[in-house]
Amino acid sequence: MRSSPTAPNAVRRARVRQLFTARHPKEATEDDVFLFFKRLQQHHPEMLPKGKYGGPYLDIRAELTD
Repeated sequence: MRSSPTAPNAVRRARVRQLFTARHPKEATEDDVFLFFKRLQQHHPEMLPKGKYGGPYLDIRAELTD
């Protein structure tokens, strides 16, 4: 059975959300999202999305706030 092309992205998104909610269990601010993005950028760039909304930060923000 072949996995769909979106399966790795779904796993990545779930892991990003898990990491984010572990750091920010309550409602997060825009600053929290930005600082989390910078942390991913420095320590886990492979977890950044591949340009859906115009850039990695906008993508992470959209994924965490949808």
